[in-house]
Amino acid sequence: MTERMDAKIISTGPSPRGWHRLQQAAECLQKYALGYEDPEPKVEGSPSPPLAKGSLVHLALAQHYARMKAEQNGEDIEDWCEPVRAVRLIAKKEKTGAFADLAIDAYHRHTDQYPNDIHNKRILEVESLYETTIGGKYLFTGRMDLVWEDQAGRVVVEDHKTTGRLTNRHSEFYAVSGQLIGYRHLAKAKWGDRFGGLRLNLIQHGGDMMFMRMELPRSPNLEARFERIVIDIEESIDRVKTEGRDLDGWPKAMNELTCYHRYGPCKFLARCRMGKGAKESGNWSWEG
Repeated sequence: MTERMDAKIISTGPSPRGWHRLQQAAECLQKYALGYEDPEPKVEGSPSPPLAKGSLVHLALAQHYARMKAEQNGEDIEDWCEPVRAVRLIAKKEKTGAFADLAIDAYHRHTDQYPNDIHNKRILEVESLYETTIGGKYLFTGRMDLVWEDQAGRVVVEDHKTTGRLTNRHSEFYAVSGQLIGYRHLAKAKWGDRFGGLRLNLIQHGGDMMFMRMELPRSPNLEARFERIVIDIEESIDRVKTEGRDLDGWPKAMNELTCYHRYGPCKFLARCRMGKGAKESGNWSWEG
């Protein structure tokens, strides 16, 4: 079958006012300022290997489930670009072709692992943007990887997570994720009593590929305080902006556990140490 040149490729990028922005401010207000308040145009470098791999796997799965949704609804699946072709095209465009084969292999193995998805899940949304206003003034958004209805009519939000090494600690790790607790908040507001919970679709792309699906463990105290947490972070940003500090004068974490995270150094580490004009830190990863 000839590929249609107008077949759609889904954007799997971050949402405009999502948790990543707030997380940076919670970690270090200086990091937030340099990432979000700098008026100078940024020269974007290549994404880190973990980010590049994860983005391409997400893209393949987005195309896969968009086509599945079309098939379930009796629509033309060729409206959506075939997953392998989409990965090749985007990898070439974003200069991440070194990871294309790995992402495609992960995609094929994932579909082999879960062949019954088309029968067990009625796909409702793929990479859909949710939003709400918190505290009467702060827009909060989230882009859901996959939203589906189970055979009991419950609506489930599923988030794809990729890693170089899958362990049994991932459930604890993600249980405190502001991103995922925020997704629960957004989904509950939209779907109400139909909301059936949030699931993780874990994909190990390093070494021997592994796959695991699980319910996101509940964190009731954090869930109950989520709106207050968002407001606290937003108000800390507002406070420093109101003070009129220069871009390099925002509060700094100045902590080795913050300045060096699990994927490597903060990209602004050199600037914090040496001042404006210092070269941004290179990409590397603890995971290798």
